[in-house]
Amino acid sequence: MEMVCGVVGIEYSHFYISEHVEPGIDSSTQEPDFRTDAPVILTPGRLTIVSNVQSHDAWVTLMLSETEPVQQTEQWQRLGNWTYRPVHGGRMGISGPTTGPATPAMDWLSGGQGDDRSLHLDPATAYGVHVYAKGRQDSRARYEAAKSAGNGASTRDSRTT
Repeated sequence: MEMVCGVVGIEYSHFYISEHVEPGIDSSTQEPDFRTDAPVILTPGRLTIVSNVQSHDAWVTLMLSETEPVQQTEQWQRLGNWTYRPVHGGRMGISGPTTGPATPAMDWLSGGQGDDRSLHLDPATAYGVHVYAKGRQDSRARYEAAKSAGNGASTRDSRTT
């Protein structure tokens, strides 16, 4: 099993899991249609994960496995599953819309990946993508409570996705 993780800055209520585009390749990507209630928006070369909160940090883990994931505990909400086929060569990582690539998560081992927080996908393979989140059910209430308490307009809570 290949696994990478990092902390991503969520801005404008979303972040990306997207393929790295090598220099010289047409990198024009189809922009997601945010006029949807879908928690995950799939476009060629990118999955856009939509948060219930405007701005925060989230701990994100990507895993590549040959089997479907086991049923998660009730704390984890399954947002759905999709089929994904790589379009730009298969290196896929986590990034924020304004903050760039995810940073290393403190106290987390890289899984032997060094500093490369990318999954390496076979461009000839269609993958099943399963997305889970923790903390969505009360994230808006926690955000509003923090805002009301004078903690500013953004919260930094890795549980909120």
